Amino acid sequence: MTTPNEYEVPPQDRRRLMLAIEDETLKESIGIGEPGDISVGGVRVRNLPKCPDVMVGDQLGLLMLDSDDSLSLSGEVVHHGTPDTFGVQFHELTGAQQRAVEDMIERLHSRL
Repeated sequence: MTTPNEYEVPPQDRRRLMLAIEDETLKESIGIGEPGDISVGGVRVRNLPKCPDVMVGDQLGLLMLDSDDSLSLSGEVVHHGTPDTFGVQFHELTGAQQRAVEDMIERLHSRL
């Protein structure tokens, strides 16, 4: 019988990706959302408590966090799909940022 390691991340949390969001115009945090449909072009944001306050054209700072890394990006809200989701297009990613997004996506898929 094996005993769980107290430092081991539970399986349901290993594939988890969090998204801290800041309104870059107001320079204020607008909360933690769940990313979905992530690509090097952008991300769909779900379940952000302040979602109704986010408008198309808003400039956002995004901090994506998984169990291995964090990545700071900026983007623009390009659509509001449903009352609790919206799409963000990333602003010109550097080569390093693009690779970091690709690595994060790869880690997510490997943990499913």
